[in-house]
Amino acid sequence: MKFIGIDFGTSNSLASFVQKEKIEFVRFSDNNTSNPTLIYFHEKSKMIDIGTAAVEAYLDDLEENHSVGRLMLSIKTLLPETKFDHTIVMGHGKQTAAGLAAKFLGVLKQLAEKQFETKFDGVVLGRPVDFSELAVSRLEEAAHLAGFKEVVFWLEPVAAAMAHEMKSTEEELLCVVDIGGGTSDICIIETSPNRTLKPNRINDIKATQGVNLAGDAFSSQIMKYRLAERFGESSTFKSLGKTLPFPVHIINTLTSWHRIHQLNEPNTTVNLASILVSSDRPDDVERLIELIRHHYGFELFRAIDSAKKQLTDNRSTYVKFAPLQLNQEIERADFESLIQPIASKIESAIDECLLSASVTPAQIKRVLLTGGSSQVPLISQTISNKFGAEKIIRPDYFSSIATGLGYVASRITNERKNLS
Repeated sequence: MKFIGIDFGTSNSLASFVQKEKIEFVRFSDNNTSNPTLIYFHEKSKMIDIGTAAVEAYLDDLEENHSVGRLMLSIKTLLPETKFDHTIVMGHGKQTAAGLAAKFLGVLKQLAEKQFETKFDGVVLGRPVDFSELAVSRLEEAAHLAGFKEVVFWLEPVAAAMAHEMKSTEEELLCVVDIGGGTSDICIIETSPNRTLKPNRINDIKATQGVNLAGDAFSSQIMKYRLAERFGESSTFKSLGKTLPFPVHIINTLTSWHRIHQLNEPNTTVNLASILVSSDRPDDVERLIELIRHHYGFELFRAIDSAKKQLTDNRSTYVKFAPLQLNQEIERADFESLIQPIASKIESAIDECLLSASVTPAQIKRVLLTGGSSQVPLISQTISNKFGAEKIIRPDYFSSIATGLGYVASRITNERKNLS
């Protein structure tokens, strides 16, 4: 039985396999090794696409005025949602959280088996530290539905630590800080070349901590506090002779990019059309209506994400989205002020992990800073201040977890081979 490692992320996913003692990554249809964790259900066929192929198919249908199918975002965030039972997708029927994850994993499995010309019956899946039993159960079900006979879970920050350990030449007390799209995970673990091949690393893990806040929450802050007014927030309208504030629940939905599609339902659209008639800011309400009508939510948050990345190297930038005549300036200092509460919670999680491990920052030999959102200057500086800049190791932000999972998958594959 052969195992493959899969980093099924909130924003992006990767898969890895060891060949000739070298880690290899599965290539998606665009030939990249990392792709967005998205699924596009074509409306007029039973076809689905994943990753960038899903985005391209969705945007092509929009541009060519075809019937637009359903683009499903942030699939991983649905796994722990107790209130999410299923969604109905036109032409594809009922889709559960496990079923959605299975569709993505199933295509990724097919790509892996074609690329490596072998069958994978087992999978090592990464999981966040703070991941509910329901989420784990649904992800395990998804893996089985995708065709994997055996499923092994591995903590994502521990996988990142193992990727570092494979190249390390000394014994180290390592603190992993993994800040991705949906979660931030911390792990304190003892690593050394001699420990790499140990079948069980439980005794080496001194403490773990997690918080369900990361890059997506940064983007939501920009939308909520700097862009929402351009979509009607704080405006008023008249109803039955009374002046009323713009509905808060609509703005709250707007600030979560994976929930925007929920606004495209009859009650909301009819309500917005009524509000538009008497609004004191009709242009902003019309902009929101256009956002919903043309399914621009995903593209708008891509623009926000682009601006967020530009602030890593620039003191100011613009959130630009021409279809909605949006060109909003945002300064890095302003952005950092918006995300400070989130950064403080991440820092508190680090402090709790240190306390649980009974170690001080001075006792940590190396700090492995990984995950796409760890590049945000405020986050990076906060961690450097705590541990010392000289201790910070910055591996490939997007592949370190997948690399570790691939090594674990290789070890388990070899163990199974030796037993047979």
